[in-house]
Amino acid sequence: MNTPSPTPAEVKALAIADAKRLMRVARTGALATLDFETGLPLATLTGVASDFDGAPLFLLSELSRHTKNLGGDARASLLLTNLAERGDPLNQPRLTLGGPVTVHDDAAAKARYLRRNPKAKLYASFADFALRRMRIETVHFNGGFGRADALTVADLLTPAGDAAELLAAEDDLLKEVDGLGDAALAKLAEGASAGRRVWRAAGLDAEGLDLSAGTRTARVSFAAPEFTAAGWRRRLRQALEAPLTSDADV
Repeated sequence: MNTPSPTPAEVKALAIADAKRLMRVARTGALATLDFETGLPLATLTGVASDFDGAPLFLLSELSRHTKNLGGDARASLLLTNLAERGDPLNQPRLTLGGPVTVHDDAAAKARYLRRNPKAKLYASFADFALRRMRIETVHFNGGFGRADALTVADLLTPAGDAAELLAAEDDLLKEVDGLGDAALAKLAEGASAGRRVWRAAGLDAEGLDLSAGTRTARVSFAAPEFTAAGWRRRLRQALEAPLTSDADV
């Protein structure tokens, strides 16, 4: 029996889901800036997290060359890839975002960054470090061989909504998630028993939940955005009750 080919709408929906997942689970990325001395692109590896709407966040030292570059020209490009341990890396999804990267003095955003990158707490309070945020203006997504899908900024960012209640409840919700126990979190992350990895909540947004276990990351994506705490809890219960397949970054 022949399997029907996916429709263009289904292909795009899969590309959007893959791209959004990369934005949410990535902890590092290749940040390209324009060098203030040579004018040539300079690519460096840097820590990254996602803001509530999905925009990239960085905790950068003012002493680093890429930060000095941004001071002269804020335009940058960020490459996010899937950290697969097996197979051809060129057949893995990757996402390139472009736009200005500027200082983002927001305590909630900094807390989001540190939850996803806990080792950054060692230097987050240093005077020469500041949080920055990319305003996404360009998107280039490649899902692997033969999958260079055209996506827009609107496709990637979480739809606008009144998120004040969800943001206010974020800390309590994350504690509730961790209180579900190792087996439940492993099911959410891997669709399997707890095994040897201990998963913990790393962050949430209107479209889902991020989990981490050491260097591993996973994403639980909701079918539709939820901007209230009650709605978010309901979506998470549905995810726990549904048969899951692994969405972990393995």
